[in-house]
Amino acid sequence: MAFFDDLGRKLTSVSQSAVQKTKDVADIAKINSEISELERTVNNLYCQIGKLYVAKHAADYESDFAGMIASVIESERKIAECRQRIQDIKGVVRCEKCGADIPVGAAFCSYCGAPTPKSTASSNTQNLEKCASCGAMIPQGTRFCTACGKPMLRDAVPAAPAALPDAQEAPEQVPSPSAEQAPEAASEKICPSCGTSNEPDCAFCTECGHKL
Repeated sequence: MAFFDDLGRKLTSVSQSAVQKTKDVADIAKINSEISELERTVNNLYCQIGKLYVAKHAADYESDFAGMIASVIESERKIAECRQRIQDIKGVVRCEKCGADIPVGAAFCSYCGAPTPKSTASSNTQNLEKCASCGAMIPQGTRFCTACGKPMLRDAVPAAPAALPDAQEAPEQVPSPSAEQAPEAASEKICPSCGTSNEPDCAFCTECGHKL
């Protein structure tokens, strides 16, 4: 009997020890989670302090910060260049008031109605032309629109025939762009003020800024 009593006490002790270890592991995990959350808060505050320091001392920073601030400025410049490249590929500019992407050359934002800077519109439209089918701004010389895939109007319709065809030969019928564009034109918004065609989701005319 003494053997079984001793075995029972050992089993009870081992069981209690296992329960305690399980509780300790759970407590440690909870504490580690709390530490991680506090570390994220500290890192976020450090980031805000750094941004505030750069904003206030971009021109009079101490020598210890010279390398880091110069790296930040250079990285921000590269980010701005990359974003500009994306806008050039898409044929849009960013509205300075609401941040929406609007077609290059638009005089007014189609979302908030704010006027676009003349310098931005004129500089970006030098090497672009407007697709007659969807209105997207496409680099000059492109045969097919990169937005809708349709051929540019200058390729679909010959500029001037060299000579009239013979009476026996029927002239080749060139599909009229207006017939293909009819379904799309129906979905466009026509400005009641200046008559410009706008995209269906435009709230303001991109030419005169009139509310649609």
